[in-house]
Amino acid sequence: MATDMAIDSYSSTASAATEMSEIASFYNGTTVFLTGATGFIGSLILEKLLRTCSGVKLIYILIREKKGKHSEERFKELFDDPLFEVMKKQVPNYLEKISLVIGDCTLPNMGICEQYQKILENEVNIIIHSAATVRFDEHLRKAVNINIVALQYLLKISKLMKNLKSFIHISTAYSNCAGRKVIDEVFYKPPISADQLVQLIDILDDDYIRRITPSLLNEYPNTYTMTKSTAEYEIFTHGTRLPIGIIRPSMITATEHEPIPGWINNIYGPTGAVTAAGIGLMRVMRTNANEIADIVPGDYVSNAVLACAWDVHNKWKEHNDSMGNESFLPLIYNYVSSNMNRLTWAEFLKFNRTHAHDIPSAKAIWPIMLNLVTNKYVYMILCFLLHIVPAFIVDSICILIGKKPQLIDGYRKLHKFTEVISYFSCQSWKFHETNTKSLLSKLSKFDQFNFQFDMSKLIWNEYFKSHVKGIRIYIVKDPLETIPQGLKRLRILYFIHYTLLTVLAALFLLVIYGLF
Repeated sequence: MATDMAIDSYSSTASAATEMSEIASFYNGTTVFLTGATGFIGSLILEKLLRTCSGVKLIYILIREKKGKHSEERFKELFDDPLFEVMKKQVPNYLEKISLVIGDCTLPNMGICEQYQKILENEVNIIIHSAATVRFDEHLRKAVNINIVALQYLLKISKLMKNLKSFIHISTAYSNCAGRKVIDEVFYKPPISADQLVQLIDILDDDYIRRITPSLLNEYPNTYTMTKSTAEYEIFTHGTRLPIGIIRPSMITATEHEPIPGWINNIYGPTGAVTAAGIGLMRVMRTNANEIADIVPGDYVSNAVLACAWDVHNKWKEHNDSMGNESFLPLIYNYVSSNMNRLTWAEFLKFNRTHAHDIPSAKAIWPIMLNLVTNKYVYMILCFLLHIVPAFIVDSICILIGKKPQLIDGYRKLHKFTEVISYFSCQSWKFHETNTKSLLSKLSKFDQFNFQFDMSKLIWNEYFKSHVKGIRIYIVKDPLETIPQGLKRLRILYFIHYTLLTVLAALFLLVIYGLF
């Protein structure tokens, strides 16, 4: 139903606007090399290119073998996702515009064979590098190979591309958050260079790397931000003669409306917290309720990426016309919500809780009762009382009746997740967005519609309504048709909850009475 609504909304208006879109026109006749096409943002970029930039000539997408599935199999499965349903109806010949490149960012030269390297050198006009490992606690070797070494290869091959028009690297707003509270659209030198880091992991084994990782991180909260920061500086070091730009989005969540409201395919960051709280699994989270929840919708990010590629090309061309062979300083676009549409974690919780209560999941195990606490020790006590103790009781009952216990292990993973994100949910940063605001001001009315990424126009209450629905449908795999069952289950869970509280309160009073 959501897909059909999206088709009705976009098919006529979007096609008319595309004809007068400067950004869409930029992609006419171009060949694009897209990495990370199977990931969240990469999928959105691919879908948007195919649906909106009808003049694009060819899109090469890099796909690796994963979990025993060959690249060709993953390529076919990619377009089975509901995300592509609108596009497939509007562009039935979409497969003619896509070509698979078998590769793997963990391998030398991204695992791309020499034949395809030559093809990319001769044909590609635009590179969009979306591939990354976004696991905060990733082993340093894997994080370096995917987030740094793969970029080094792209920088190397891009210098051989005969008709390169633009190269966009997707980083993160938090790549340089260690040790500073204000982030400008500039390059920050990391404490260790990419070459030094690569040499280090090449000569050490995995166990030793794991032991020394905390000292290598220094002030960085995790391997993700460290390797992203180091990768950015590689662009400053080796990309000054290329038409290259970096976009730094903050925490990315479900789509706002395009092509499907609320579409999401991962449980990273805030999405994971809403999912766990929505089914009643997570009841306490270490967060400063008054700090900023700097989130941006996925479709806004993909639109911003495509617009940045257009802007980088224009500025690079202007630079070459006026400055000749003098080095072109790569552009950086900070992309956040905190400047134009501020949202606190308290508001984030309120919006999600309100809409989740309207459409509770039939798979919930407890009512939504998430508490936000800042103090580490209070958080640990509440985790023990609200997570570990109930999990121990339930798992013990499971063992007695011959079922497999799961909750204790589940909470172990959940606590690891919340510990990782608490660094970002307990503090805020100030991001300057000069280049991003400048780009927004250049957009025509057609492109403001076709490539919407102006955060000032987002209505948070409406967004989170779609956000909660999307998590229910695409993450929990619970269709909206089960809402009546979900409401009935919620009433039962509340009855159990308050009955249990009454029993515990009575037992507590009996103990106090017996003591005194």
